[in-house]
Amino acid sequence: MARPGISLTVEYGSDHLACQVLIEPPQPLIHTEEPIPLMSSDAVTEILEEIVPSNIRGKETGTSVSAMGCNESQIVEYEKVSIMRSTHNCLPLKPEREMRATIAFRRDICPKRRSSANVTP
Repeated sequence: MARPGISLTVEYGSDHLACQVLIEPPQPLIHTEEPIPLMSSDAVTEILEEIVPSNIRGKETGTSVSAMGCNESQIVEYEKVSIMRSTHNCLPLKPEREMRATIAFRRDICPKRRSSANVTP
């Protein structure tokens, strides 16, 4: 648990360093009809800054945003890492709007992540 109500899952490379990180609310083992709780955007930003501080991400190389209904997904590409954040924006005044965030490190030993087709510098 990275914070109360926020779990963190890490996939490591053969060099024992992180390759991919998933930040999301804890998931039930058995699917239910109950909605998954959302996370605070401030808490997700804090966790991202702890795992990959801005000064080690490298230069920003592009951004991609896609939206459908209330859900929005933003991918920010950096020289050393890619960060994706998915938010639910139907209740804009509510601080809990983050559904998940992922970090993909750009290292030769890590699996290659499919690049977004509409990334803009």
